[in-house]
Amino acid sequence: MPISSIRLGLMSLVWAMLATASMSAPLAQDGATVPVAPKSPSAPIAVRDILARADDDQQQVDRAKRLLQATDPSVRLGRALDDIARPVDAKLDNTADGALRTLPVMRLESLARHWEFDARRFARWEDQARRALAPYADSALQLAQRRAAWTATRAAGLLDGLPYAMSSRVDGMLGGIDTSEAALSATLARQFDLAQRASELKARIQAGSSDVALAIEDIDRRLLRTDAPPLWQGLGHSVGTQAAWRAMDRGLEIERQFALDYHAADTGNQQARRVVQLLLLPLIVWLVLRSRRSASDATTPQHVARALRRPISSWLLLSMLAVLVLEPDSPLLVQEFALVLALIPVLRLLPAGMLRALGVWPYVAVALFALDRLALAAVADAALYRLVLLALNVLALGLTVWLLRHPVATATPRGSTLQHVVRPMGWAALAMLALAAACNIAGNVSLAEMLTSGIIDSGYMALLLYAAVAACIGILQALLGQPELSNRRLVRQHELLVQTFCSRLLMLGAVLGWLLYALDQFRLLRPLHSMGAAVLDLGIDVGEVSLHLGDVLAFVVSIWIAYWAARAVRRLLRDELPGHAGLPRGAGNSIASLSYYGVLLLGALVALSAAGFKVGQLALVFGALGVGIGFGLQNVVNNFVSGLVLMFERPIQPGDMVEVGTVAGSVREIGLRATTIRTYDGADVVVPNGVLVSGNLTNWTMFDRNRRFDVIVSAAYGSDPARVLEILESTARATPGIAEQPPPFAQMTGYGDSALNFVLRAWTQDVGAWGALRSDLLARTLAAMRDAGIEIPFNQLDVHLFRTQEPGV
Repeated sequence: MPISSIRLGLMSLVWAMLATASMSAPLAQDGATVPVAPKSPSAPIAVRDILARADDDQQQVDRAKRLLQATDPSVRLGRALDDIARPVDAKLDNTADGALRTLPVMRLESLARHWEFDARRFARWEDQARRALAPYADSALQLAQRRAAWTATRAAGLLDGLPYAMSSRVDGMLGGIDTSEAALSATLARQFDLAQRASELKARIQAGSSDVALAIEDIDRRLLRTDAPPLWQGLGHSVGTQAAWRAMDRGLEIERQFALDYHAADTGNQQARRVVQLLLLPLIVWLVLRSRRSASDATTPQHVARALRRPISSWLLLSMLAVLVLEPDSPLLVQEFALVLALIPVLRLLPAGMLRALGVWPYVAVALFALDRLALAAVADAALYRLVLLALNVLALGLTVWLLRHPVATATPRGSTLQHVVRPMGWAALAMLALAAACNIAGNVSLAEMLTSGIIDSGYMALLLYAAVAACIGILQALLGQPELSNRRLVRQHELLVQTFCSRLLMLGAVLGWLLYALDQFRLLRPLHSMGAAVLDLGIDVGEVSLHLGDVLAFVVSIWIAYWAARAVRRLLRDELPGHAGLPRGAGNSIASLSYYGVLLLGALVALSAAGFKVGQLALVFGALGVGIGFGLQNVVNNFVSGLVLMFERPIQPGDMVEVGTVAGSVREIGLRATTIRTYDGADVVVPNGVLVSGNLTNWTMFDRNRRFDVIVSAAYGSDPARVLEILESTARATPGIAEQPPPFAQMTGYGDSALNFVLRAWTQDVGAWGALRSDLLARTLAAMRDAGIEIPFNQLDVHLFRTQEPGV
């Protein structure tokens, strides 16, 4: 093949690859823009730059050769693309010729998950292909551009008359370009075929997903219309037993392949689920062994005893619930299998009080759910499924009537409350089951299926979530009762609060989960989701600024969660770290405070990101904040920086007795901007941190709680100073609370106008009690000197009056 033909084909393939890449992803692997061809003809290379340009182009040729020597990634990518295409083609073949319109809603929702999973797999493949194939297109483009530059140079006659060595070097380099372009043309041809296959597969995935979505919408629209003849006119269309079994077998094969592909994907949710399941089993076994050695069943709470007496049921139930919670996009076959596996654990873990209160209600709900799942075997044949659905509906209706007419006779006070809640729900279920039976008879099978399955599945899910919450509360109480946690300060002080908070959080999550599940079963979740999305999308768009109701809601919720998370982290660290022997003084409080502000800052960034703010928009905000700081926020910034200095240097900590100017008291809280001091009069004084750092700060308890105080004593002239000193020191040593080391000592300080002056200096190891101790010492000193006959004089003033002769007398 001539070189010109190769180059022409190569350029065509390069531009086709670049066009495909520009439609799907305009960025290369390193984040740079995919190179595009120059719009103007290449300029000739200057003579002085020919040698340097030849060396540079030779390096590009060498890079292209190394790239070609490696394994072509299109082979590996082609196999991965075939793995994605096989289930896609199988689903399309199984749902061709209008077969989607005959499938029940459960199969359609399963197919919708299939298509979503295929779309995610294809998106990951597309990203891998973009990173793997981009170097080939980039290398071909670089060689084509460099070839064009040398062609322009030759056309300008600048290569004529070059020295032989330089000319041979240029010719060798150009030959390398020709060889590399020829090799790249074949590689790019294979990659272009792969891109065409990928484009066709993407179109099939989009078409299949769109068809399933339309079929589900059609079922939702048919809920209020008849979709089969009335029962007295026949059961409707039947595909026959063998055809039904073949259709069911094909459907199960597709579901099985979907489950295998989903398992092989190994997503982050799957890894999280496996971690929960693997950690949960040894935790439950450890708690069971510890509980058997430490306490008897008589002292064990009911939730704890039931959860630990049946560890396998507890682990199985919580593991299956983890599948439903952590993998909401998992295959429907996997989720249904998890629900069926939880049947027995649900009944074994329901609280005894609830079972006594409800009688056989839970057993009936579980049995109906099991029968409903067995009825899915007839889903491939519409006529047979209609008959099985009617039989299940009549059975559920009869059992509900019997249960409502025979209430439980012996019920505990708690059980009577449950009955007051369950009986109205039973009457509502009875009404919907009767309506479902009437719809089935009249020919509205879609509405009958929705009502029957919705009632049965929602009832079973309520029992499952209630049993799971009871098991979680039991495990939590058993965990908090272990010595490793019960001796913790946080657990000792706030055990009831922690249990109440966790119980309410679990119940709230269970209620929300049941509500979403029930809405989905009654075909209300999709329209409500669409309406909610439309409402949350309301907002304004002005230039690059976009503000929507959903962004505001996401921002508020994120800030609220960050605030409560920060408070919880600070409370936990403040309760646990200050007493840790391995930490220096004040480090626990600093860690707790900095963690609080760190979580708040992280939550604020997450909230801004959730609200749709970009880094460029935040740069404008920070720029405006910098201008504000320059004009009028110097003191605020000074206090913030001073707060960081206090937290890292730790000259004070909460509980210290300090004096700042005229303020004296104990430190209550050290914030990032200001510190709160509780005065001895009971007032809370907020002192800016800048004052604490820049001014004089007296800390009476920085290294210890010792304090010295003085007692001033006067003795009358004529008293023996040695005797006075001995009395003062002996009295101080006999006073409870006076430290022995350093010992108290007394000194004579001078001669007063009417007395000899002495001072008694004593130490106490409890600075908080020095006032009461000084008062006690004053009283004891006065009594001791009085008993010794030493007079404590008081000030005397002699006034002399002189009588003078009045004027004029």
